Amino acid sequence: MARPVTGNARDTIYRTLLERLTHGFYPAGTPLIPQTLSEEFAVSRTPVREALALLEQDGLLVSGRRGFEIRHRSDEEILEIFEARAVLESSAVYAAATRATPIDLARLQDLHDRSQATDDPAEVRRLFNHFHDALRNAAHNRTITGLLRTIEAQVKVAAPWTTPGGPREFGPSIAEHAAILTAIRGGDAPGARTASLTHSAHDRDTRVSQLIIRMAEDLTAPDSTAAGPF
Repeated sequence: MARPVTGNARDTIYRTLLERLTHGFYPAGTPLIPQTLSEEFAVSRTPVREALALLEQDGLLVSGRRGFEIRHRSDEEILEIFEARAVLESSAVYAAATRATPIDLARLQDLHDRSQATDDPAEVRRLFNHFHDALRNAAHNRTITGLLRTIEAQVKVAAPWTTPGGPREFGPSIAEHAAILTAIRGGDAPGARTASLTHSAHDRDTRVSQLIIRMAEDLTAPDSTAAGPF
């Protein structure tokens, strides 16, 4: 059982469930039941329901008969999410090329260097995530940052990255990060936007390919009639 939640219970539960949802903690079809979660977090059902409602507003959950379930996305919806993320991300990178501070640039360079210095796939993915967070923060536009945070969570839930990783898998992303960083450092806003769109397209194609493979595996599994696509 989880330790009792302290501070703002709703926000703490929201952050915990968001972390779980974006990292594949809940198997497909698992209901998130308020009573069960309230017992786990040792709180009343009110903050749990409020947290679940926020996640539903984020487009990650839908209300079901037994509680809340992970939202299923159609193929068209998934592509729409990727398109919206690419537009917002490229806008943030464009802004970063004109607004990034020396501290922003140093943070981006450090994260980029560290992602090249490790062979641990999990660590590379973690540093990639921090690199993108730093890019968005360097835009100094809280509206774009907030929208991207929500859309990025939808991407991770609908089409999670499943590649084990290695030089062959991460090499292109590292090169694309380098191109983005070079453009930002040089104040080349149009170039930064173009590099960002290229990177977003690569990430989209990789995730969609993995999603198709996983769906095909689900269809050929012995219990495929009971399994969902995600």
